[in-house]
Amino acid sequence: MIKNIYRCLRIKRAMLAYSLIAISVLVSCTKNFDAINTDPTQVTPEMLKADNRYIGVFIVQMEKNVFPISNQGTGPNNFGDEMYQITQNLTGDIFSGQQGATGTWFGGSNNTTYNLIPSWTGAYFDRAYIGVFAAYKTIQQTVKTQAPDVYALAQILKVAAFQRATDMYGPMPYTRAGSSDATINYDSQQVIYQSFFKELDSARTVLKDYLVKNPSGKPLVNYDAVYAGDYAKWIRFANSLRLRMAMRIVYADAALAKTNAEDAVNDSYGVFTANADNAALGTYMNYNYHNPLEVITNSFGDVRMGATMECYLKGYNDPRISSYFKASDFGGYHGVRTGINVDRSGYIKCSAINVNQTTSTPWMSYPEVLFLRAEGALRGWNMGGGSAGILYAQGVSASFAQNNAGDASGYLSDATSTPTSYTDPVNSSNSFNSNPSNITIKWDDNASFEQSLERIITQKWIAVFPDGQEAWSEFRRTGYPKILPVLVNNSSGTINTTTQIRRLPFTQNQYSTNPAGVASGVALLGGPDNGGTKLWWDKK
Repeated sequence: MIKNIYRCLRIKRAMLAYSLIAISVLVSCTKNFDAINTDPTQVTPEMLKADNRYIGVFIVQMEKNVFPISNQGTGPNNFGDEMYQITQNLTGDIFSGQQGATGTWFGGSNNTTYNLIPSWTGAYFDRAYIGVFAAYKTIQQTVKTQAPDVYALAQILKVAAFQRATDMYGPMPYTRAGSSDATINYDSQQVIYQSFFKELDSARTVLKDYLVKNPSGKPLVNYDAVYAGDYAKWIRFANSLRLRMAMRIVYADAALAKTNAEDAVNDSYGVFTANADNAALGTYMNYNYHNPLEVITNSFGDVRMGATMECYLKGYNDPRISSYFKASDFGGYHGVRTGINVDRSGYIKCSAINVNQTTSTPWMSYPEVLFLRAEGALRGWNMGGGSAGILYAQGVSASFAQNNAGDASGYLSDATSTPTSYTDPVNSSNSFNSNPSNITIKWDDNASFEQSLERIITQKWIAVFPDGQEAWSEFRRTGYPKILPVLVNNSSGTINTTTQIRRLPFTQNQYSTNPAGVASGVALLGGPDNGGTKLWWDKK
């Protein structure tokens, strides 16, 4: 399957010529951009001009690439499953411990064992510019003045995508992206985050102004598959995203983190207040998206429950296990450990992900926001009411409701259950014979700060499934939950087995087309360009 992915990517790269140097060409040639990036089975900009919102097609393009996703059906344009696999599933998903891969690509020496495959690890770096930034730039050049509300939404989408990108790689060309200069220098991650907050400020102001003048206006209702053109919900998403980003930088810049977290929660529109606010991309009107995980788990057979996830869900007797996974062929629920010599015929019998084609692909949820607020309250911030313990309990309850797992009160009162050890159902030498953590579920007001933080992050980690990228970022930021380490480490010493992988290397494409630029990125990184170097916010 990965051979097909690699071949698909080589073809796609040849078609798109996607170096950062070429971004300026892509964004200045609308005709070329449409031909390459718009599904010919969908409406075209020419068809959309009738309602004066033809630019909506570029909002569609951006939404499809925050998490690379494809349309239902078959054909050369449905590369989203493979792109999702290498940008999300074979990076954050497996590094977080939520999921485990069953493939033996490159003889078993691949991302799963820390021999990072350049054509995989560089894919989201490139996708962010081709799939998201190029469409954003077209919107900026076309309707920033005439339709500032559309531009504001594009700003939010760009931040959502590049927050994921910078948290994978660190420094990136951001403020200079789209330049026609021969060399495009990188921005530090600190500068990128500061830019994110400013852009969200601007977008929020514009959308609020629009809603004052047009209370029922939904000009992008025909194109917005996340919130059906509801700008009020986009403002709440932007605030929730700001809260996430604020917490991400708390160990690097505590003052900036506190300011932005409190701003997000206490804004007049606020953050998510119910599961109905959750951001996710699914089938909408003529946009028949399917969930890439359904193909990766069922058709490819390349991913199963992660061993670490098994330890926590089984140890806690967590009823969400049946919402997340299917029973294994071994009976009960069994996961695959990342970083082992995989016997595919055996591990493919482990628990598949419980997902179907019409399951929406989640971006951010109300439970995550509650856990963010709980951590903020733990730090003494103004999180809009409620103690850390109350917000923690609300986060668990909201996750139970989201996953139809019943009443969470009994679960929340459990003061004894802890994560269990892991018994490998195929090869006992891959087992983990002790509990990864002794953290319990029930909130304890007398616990230490670190015990309370571990409790919050552990439940957040469970609740954000299947977004392993966000789960991996939170593990790197806090050290929680405690994730089973790899057994086979093929990084040649660049990644420490105990501290685990911290980032993805810059792309080979950048080294060949923008060498001076990528050199500036390495200098800003403050360490070698490998998976063991920590990011700016990774300070704990």
